[in-house]
Amino acid sequence: SIFTVKQCVDEAIKLLSLDNDATAVRFDNCCDNSEVLGDYQGLLQVFVNMLSNARDASQTDGYISIDCHTENDQVIIKVCDAGHGINSQQQEQIFEPFFTTKEPGKGTGLGLALVFSIIENHQGHISVRSPINIDSNSGTEFSIHLPITH
Repeated sequence: SIFTVKQCVDEAIKLLSLDNDATAVRFDNCCDNSEVLGDYQGLLQVFVNMLSNARDASQTDGYISIDCHTENDQVIIKVCDAGHGINSQQQEQIFEPFFTTKEPGKGTGLGLALVFSIIENHQGHISVRSPINIDSNSGTEFSIHLPITH
C-alpha cells in the first residue's frame, strides 16, 4: 500500500505512549508528507522498534526526533536521540541477530536484526552514526533510505 512515513511514525509513537513504565521522553515527528509504497505493518514494526531503542538509550525527558524527506527517488528517514551513544565496535554488530547492549532479560537482540531485514525487503538500507555530539560523546542517528516505489 502507499502511505506517508509521517502517519506510520505517528502510529508508532501512539503505541509506545501506552507503556507507562518506560522512560518518559518527547518524540518529535518532523516528517514531511513523503509517501512510500510498502508493507505498512512491517514499517510500523521498524519504527516501534527504533523509537523504543532510542527511548531506552535516553534520559528521562530526553528528546527523540524523526525526520523524513524525499531526495531523488528515495525517502530518507532519520531517527535521532541524545542518549548514551553506541561505540564503534558495537555499531558493527548491532544488526546481527541476538546481539544486544541491554542487560540480561531486557532485550533479545532481535529488534535491529528484524528492522534490518524489513528494510532490506523494501529494497532499502539502514545505517548508524554515533556519537552525533562529539563533545558529550552522546547521541545516535539512524538513517533509513527507502525507494519511493518498488
